[in-house]
Amino acid sequence: MSHPEFVDNLDGNTLERALRERLEHLLGTLREPPSASIATGYFNPGGFGRLADVLRRAEGVRLLLGAEPLPAARLPERRLGDPRGERYEKQLADEELEGAERKLRRDRDRLPFSEPSRAAVRELLDFLDSGKIEVRRYEHRFLHGKAFLFSGKQGVLAGSSNFTLAGLTSNLELNLGQYQPSVVERVEEWFDRLWNDASPYDLAGIYKEQFAEHPPYLIYLRALWERYGGELEEESDDSGRIRLTRFQTDGVFRGKRILDQYNGVLVADSVGLGKSFIAAEIFTEVIERNRQKALLIAPAQLRDGMWRQFRRRYQVGIEVVSFEQLASDRQLGQGDASALGSSISDYSLVVIDEAHAFRNADTKRARALRQLLRGDPPRKVVLLTATPVNNSLWDLYDLLTYFVGHDAVFADRGIPSLKERFRQADKEDPFSLSPDTLFDILDATTVRRTRHFVQRFYPNDNFRLQDGTEVTIRFPDPVVRSRNYDLDEVLPGFFDEFTEILDSDEGEPRLTMARYWPTRYRRDGVPDARETALVGLIRSGLLKRFESSAKAFVQTMSRMVAAHDDFVRAVEAGVIPSSDSLAALRETDSDEAWDELLSEGEPVEDDLDTARLIEDVQSDRALLERLRVRASAIRTENDPKLKLLAEELARIAAEAERKGISERDIRNRRKVLVFSYFGDTVEWIAERLREVVETDRRLARYRGRIAVVRGTDSFDGITRSDAVFGFAPESTEAPPARCEDRFDILVTTDVLAEGMNLQQCGRIINYDLPWNPMRLVQRHGRIDRIGSPHEKVFLTCVFPDRQLEALLALEERIRRKLAQAAASIGVEQPPIPGMGQTQQVFADDRRQIEALRGGDSSLFERGGEGVHAHSGEEYRQELRKGIERWGDQIRDLAWGVGSGFVGGACTGHVFCARVFDRVFMRFVPAEPDAEIERDTLTCLGMLSCTEHTERALPEGFAEGAYGAWERARRDIYDEWMRATDPAALQPSIRPLFRAAADHVRMHSGPRLSVEERDRVADALEAPWGIRQERRLREVFAPDRVPPGELTRKIVEVVNELGLQPWKPPEPLDPIEEEEVSLVVWMGVLEESVA
Repeated sequence: MSHPEFVDNLDGNTLERALRERLEHLLGTLREPPSASIATGYFNPGGFGRLADVLRRAEGVRLLLGAEPLPAARLPERRLGDPRGERYEKQLADEELEGAERKLRRDRDRLPFSEPSRAAVRELLDFLDSGKIEVRRYEHRFLHGKAFLFSGKQGVLAGSSNFTLAGLTSNLELNLGQYQPSVVERVEEWFDRLWNDASPYDLAGIYKEQFAEHPPYLIYLRALWERYGGELEEESDDSGRIRLTRFQTDGVFRGKRILDQYNGVLVADSVGLGKSFIAAEIFTEVIERNRQKALLIAPAQLRDGMWRQFRRRYQVGIEVVSFEQLASDRQLGQGDASALGSSISDYSLVVIDEAHAFRNADTKRARALRQLLRGDPPRKVVLLTATPVNNSLWDLYDLLTYFVGHDAVFADRGIPSLKERFRQADKEDPFSLSPDTLFDILDATTVRRTRHFVQRFYPNDNFRLQDGTEVTIRFPDPVVRSRNYDLDEVLPGFFDEFTEILDSDEGEPRLTMARYWPTRYRRDGVPDARETALVGLIRSGLLKRFESSAKAFVQTMSRMVAAHDDFVRAVEAGVIPSSDSLAALRETDSDEAWDELLSEGEPVEDDLDTARLIEDVQSDRALLERLRVRASAIRTENDPKLKLLAEELARIAAEAERKGISERDIRNRRKVLVFSYFGDTVEWIAERLREVVETDRRLARYRGRIAVVRGTDSFDGITRSDAVFGFAPESTEAPPARCEDRFDILVTTDVLAEGMNLQQCGRIINYDLPWNPMRLVQRHGRIDRIGSPHEKVFLTCVFPDRQLEALLALEERIRRKLAQAAASIGVEQPPIPGMGQTQQVFADDRRQIEALRGGDSSLFERGGEGVHAHSGEEYRQELRKGIERWGDQIRDLAWGVGSGFVGGACTGHVFCARVFDRVFMRFVPAEPDAEIERDTLTCLGMLSCTEHTERALPEGFAEGAYGAWERARRDIYDEWMRATDPAALQPSIRPLFRAAADHVRMHSGPRLSVEERDRVADALEAPWGIRQERRLREVFAPDRVPPGELTRKIVEVVNELGLQPWKPPEPLDPIEEEEVSLVVWMGVLEESVA
């Protein structure tokens, strides 16, 4: 084929072969090597590579690129204002030239990340830089002709083929060879005219971008762009009617996006960051723009306080009900009241403030909420809470299930079971809001920012004060102070005796708890798991009341002694008092739940050893009475803890007088919130303070200025709202009739730890040992808020100095024994969340308690988050900040580029890859046998760096990325292909639901239409959890209930629970492994390796 005339790429008749043989022939027969001129609409390195060896031997090469004309079917219609004639054609050609360059870059990006591929591109670059080839682009009109010319009138091959791999080898083409001098001369003139009108084109620059050395931070930003860039591009600058800060506006956008996708959103910003304003902007849009109804559910004190003021200020017509009102509304089947102002079907949005109060799915309020949310489609819900995790990660799970309808809802994200993912996370870190395992779920469902986040990313954001003044956002600095007292000062040895009775270090405790553990006296020896949990909770509760105050302890002992007397009488009468208050005890540390222990009764079981039971109950009663009598010797006047409190208040008052610059400033500086877990302790404190301020001149300023809040009722004639408004009239925006500044000390339970704007005050005293540090975070949020007038806020924690270690050890021992008991009787889901990880969890609590004792304020600065916790919000804001500086450099970065740095936690390579529109992250450790890391958060954490991070890639480490990428690509491919199998996407459906669905299909009866029958059956055959199964099991008794009646009951349960048919995720289409494309990579080295 030295003179090829017809080339169609069929049966080996390829253009590559024809050009190669023609050039080889000319190089072998001509005295001077010929030059080549190529006109093509498109080019790629694969085409060049097929002819590289012979082209390098040519005298020179002219490569002319252009834009191919659009087919008639794709030609756009001319619009009004468009030019005409040649100018219009030029406009279209320019658009196609831009498209052709984008395609060049896209094809470059899809080149394999491998040593052979990179070697081929380097070979192309060497040739482009050799001076033997010149590249131009024809930009005046479309270039439809493709031609390959040889100098000296040695012929031309012209036709349909572009200078691409496919054009040379595989596309069905038609190219004709012409060697008649006159024809060849005319083609040369045609080429020369276009060449002279063309512009130099930097083809090499496009491919050199893949070899550019980039700083690690740019690679990091590009990985973030792949995950979040599309979302940020959709952000709008539209401002709503409520004036928000920038970070709140960003939160609104994220919240709306999640709400639209999942029908709900969890807004979990730290305390004091304005979650209520984010929710308000969302529900205001629903009410005013969409003309729909919204319902706000909040604690009663917030309904009557902050939200009432908000509605008055912004004139927003949202209906607000309390938790108690919701739980008692007749429409929800929970009571006889008419709390809701509209039919439940009229509400399109439900907002819940302090939503962690609904974390226990078995409470009356939770059942009412689920009934309210159900519908077709279900109502949208916004959950507001700064502490979605109080006891364990299962708190968070229960909150998410209010809007995440099915267990397999995240199957398209590679999470086939939501519950299984939480089980996995619970094993790793049961009390953290941000375990790596849950990152993808939280990132999809939650808006979560901390104070540290706002300070870092929004340092110049403005905030409007109540008087209309705009100021830069600033948070007061938290200062933690510890104060110590001695438990044994009044009753030496009492703590040791209490410890020995409650739970001795060796052997069985003397206090058997028989009254609360009657099933332990079964003759078959198998106690009830709920009672086992209850006993542990009571032991722990007694310990906390003992540490809190003599009054809380003595009152509890009195109630328990009376309960033991009642219990013995009941057993003798054939009744066992019920232990149904377990749920209440899980929810609160307050006194009220303890009074519910005798609420109901059950018949005595036949196999119960009642004689031994009564004997142990009477023994316990004697021990409790002994403790009560001894503790009663403590009076307010000799209580060492109360003495310490008085001294601390005296210091605060003196400091306020010393530092205050005006009477108003002095008054605000001496204001103090005193918190206790228990109402009895609150009364104990108030009783003593009212006495001591009258006799201690140092406390004279506090005379008549002490208020108490311990529940919803008035205390000493002062209502809760009067106490709050009188204590902080400025920050609570008290109404004119109640704006007098009346109180400087407010003693309260945690009823005021949520949703209150008390930042006029700058001091908190935590009177009890901080058993649950998250409670302190909530309390702290009352005074550490945006707009606080204080530069510093002070948090005093009171510790039993010499007995602290013993107290903590006792609590740990109680938890450990409870966990062991639960394990021994096979409890699948522990009654106390996280108790299977007691040693790990309590070690974390202990570290936080010790840190507070040492004055460490980081707990409050982080809003309860761990030191290394990251959220998607941080990565989004990191990207926003990066875009401001790097802009198009991030978006235009060539695929396959990488960088590296020293300072990682583990040596290896991080890869960010794409399969079509899906993004995948992988970390491949340098150790060949080490497991690949797939968690998004772990991979992003490995990538994380700053703009000051220096690039570092030791010799050989960059080359190691090729092999690591092969492992990562295969892993991503395997994950994708698993998702192409419909069977792999099928969720686990509990047998009871399948049985119920089969029953409905077989016994639908005449009253149930075919459509309704199918809807109910399809709704049952879905991945529902234990809570739904428990409710269905209550009615599903096919051996006792007639078929038609059973169908009716099943339909009622389906409607009551709001069960909807589940649509499984569509299986993915199969792909080739080569379709897994690398976007960017990062080499990460440990310091020791570097």
